[in-house]
Amino acid sequence: MPQTLLRPWLLAALSLTILPASSQAENAPPKSPSLPAEVETFISRRNDCDHFRGEASPDAGRQAQIDRELRRLCTGTDAALARLLKRYAKNASVQNALADYELKIEGR
Repeated sequence: MPQTLLRPWLLAALSLTILPASSQAENAPPKSPSLPAEVETFISRRNDCDHFRGEASPDAGRQAQIDRELRRLCTGTDAALARLLKRYAKNASVQNALADYELKIEGR
């Protein structure tokens, strides 16, 4: 094969393997409007809390672990949710992000 034909083919092959990796961030779908850090932190903690709220175990050791995680992750989330909803009452993105969380889960 003549060298002049090989080079364009080689460059095209290399660009297919190199360019997608380097331009991956450019092709990512647009992010939704970012939420304040304290809201993101609450969402992460509350999602973990809700995960453990949905668990129960007949094994005493596992149930003790679940109970510890519930205390660690869920305690204070009722007040935190109320505070965030009030603080960001005029922020539609925050209100939408928090809309599906139950207002009172502690003490159940």
